Amino acid sequence: MIHAAEANKPSSPAAAGMSTSPRGPFRRYRVSSATRSGLRFFLPVFALLSALITLWILATPLMAYPDEPSHTIKAAAVARGQFFPGPGESYGHGIHVQVPSYIANVQSQMCFAFHMQDTAGCAPDIPLDDNYLTIGVTSAGLYNPLYYWLVGLPSLFMSGAPAIFAMRIVSGLLSAAFYAAGLTALSRLRHPKWPLIAAGISTTPMVLFLASGINPNSLEVAASMAAFCGLVSVLENSRHLERARPGILTVGISAATLANTRNVSLLWLLCGAIVACLFFRRADISAIFRNRIVLTVTALTTVGIALGVAWNLLMLRAPASAGEAPAGISNVSGEVRPYNAFLTMMDKSFDFFGQYIGVAGWLDAPVPQGVIMFWNMLLVGLLLMVFLVRPYRLQGAFWVALAFLAVVPAVVQAALVNTTGFIWQGRYSLPLFAIALISAGLAMRFRPFRQRPQSRTITRVVLLAVCVAHVYAFLNVLRRYVVGLQEWGNWQTMFTVPGWQPPLSWEVLTVLFAAALLVSASKLFSYLYPSAELLPRLSRQIRRLRAVRKR
Repeated sequence: MIHAAEANKPSSPAAAGMSTSPRGPFRRYRVSSATRSGLRFFLPVFALLSALITLWILATPLMAYPDEPSHTIKAAAVARGQFFPGPGESYGHGIHVQVPSYIANVQSQMCFAFHMQDTAGCAPDIPLDDNYLTIGVTSAGLYNPLYYWLVGLPSLFMSGAPAIFAMRIVSGLLSAAFYAAGLTALSRLRHPKWPLIAAGISTTPMVLFLASGINPNSLEVAASMAAFCGLVSVLENSRHLERARPGILTVGISAATLANTRNVSLLWLLCGAIVACLFFRRADISAIFRNRIVLTVTALTTVGIALGVAWNLLMLRAPASAGEAPAGISNVSGEVRPYNAFLTMMDKSFDFFGQYIGVAGWLDAPVPQGVIMFWNMLLVGLLLMVFLVRPYRLQGAFWVALAFLAVVPAVVQAALVNTTGFIWQGRYSLPLFAIALISAGLAMRFRPFRQRPQSRTITRVVLLAVCVAHVYAFLNVLRRYVVGLQEWGNWQTMFTVPGWQPPLSWEVLTVLFAAALLVSASKLFSYLYPSAELLPRLSRQIRRLRAVRKR
């Protein structure tokens, strides 16, 4: 909507961006050009991300996702109105809730977990009629119910494995929406190409895998990325906020959602806000708070954040064992001094990069070393390009983001070491990883983006290599569940004697995944080079076929 406070008083309703009919107090406002442009970018990006995530959902066996049984039980319970852990519902190993029997017993699907040589074929079928309410135990008893209520809705009218897959898809679509909103916000920058390339590099196989299961971790990563990108877009357009209205909404919705995922999420929000503000001047920061829309969204967002904080404070009085970690996760052994834990985490900073790139399953389905090497090459290349940025002050926010990635997880782990032990995994730091990589692109955003033939060729090769790396990672994770990861090469066994098959078969899923990746890469290439195509020969053949069909 176009407000008179943001511009000179309009001479007519049409000049104000309002529809001239119907007349009266219920006039409809036209969608602004900025919003229309944002939607044209958002919708195809959301569709492609949704397709990629859905294919990962189908390729991953049920309960082959970290802590998925506890989160599935929690989601089904919250959808049935069981929001708060009450007295007598905790017996030393989590919260007891009333859920359908097929959900209460999902732990039986984990027969292959932690045994990478075993296939997922050992998991029993989930009966469609096993719907009677019984006791389920979840270690996610203290988590905010917002995510779980949305994800648990399909369990109210579906049953068996289809219900759990539907719950996964709802979770995946939520993540896809926030990722797409973040990318849309970046597209509103005056120089968006390098930031979008950096965002593409941050979309590792691990990011897509994380979006495939029932766990608020993925929504936390996506909302952190969206809030950061939205704030950057708003700050850059501080003098012309009508261009940044999609970004304003993105910041508000993402921040409120993030505050209601996990109790540590507000820390990621704070880190992202600090890094975003470091890219701009104080005048830009103060200018946005003179806008009525920004103030309104800020007020509503504050209410959402306050509700998240209130939940965290309320859960401090919950039963002590309500949020107890699953067996094998908590590993406290004697008294460990926090500073020793901090130094240990700092020493292991680079060890987590493999998990940022891809370790699927219960840390028992790593992507191939070739994929790790390729992504490390992209990360090093991005780092080296930041070194070339001049003036040096443009690099400052990136180095702060990189420091946050190393230091903040170490501080959090040090604070928790004597209550939970060493529990930190790379996926917990993915919000900061995404912020750091996108910050690298933001530091380079004023660097000219060459349109020369050599540049197009290099970009084409890199994009196709990224597609190959994603497909290779996808296939290797499928191999882990179809025939198991053995000490010898067993790819041919996937064709001859598969021990497990996902819905549609692993062959069909792989072909669809590769096709979705090629379409995504083609769209990105056309955005970077409007007059060129990723696969020109293939595009010409497709156009010829279409012309023949029209005849």
